[in-house]
Amino acid sequence: MLIKLLILFFTILIAYQTFLAFSNGNNLIEGLENDTSNALILSQQNAGNIEVLKGRIDGLDGVKARVDTLQQNIDSMQVQIDALVQQQADYATDLAGDEPVEITGTEEATAEDEEEIV
Repeated sequence: MLIKLLILFFTILIAYQTFLAFSNGNNLIEGLENDTSNALILSQQNAGNIEVLKGRIDGLDGVKARVDTLQQNIDSMQVQIDALVQQQADYATDLAGDEPVEITGTEEATAEDEEEIV
């Protein structure tokens, strides 16, 4: 019974869609079949956009050379900074020596030391 109702429903639905398609006559428009001016306008707009993008890319040609020069400068400065850090480390080693300083008075306090304080 349910299958017969579904078949009937879909048959009515298809018949209704067919009726709507033929009742409009020749007003059926698919896509842009009758509007060729829109295609021309879109192609002209696309060509204009391409020209703008080409101009921007041409403006970036000098930027690559500048970035390469800046990268070389940064690499050179990094070498100089590393040399300065090494010089400072060498100076600190010369100033303080290679052996740590002996610090006294850091032993644990004993009972005798506490009696001396009092």
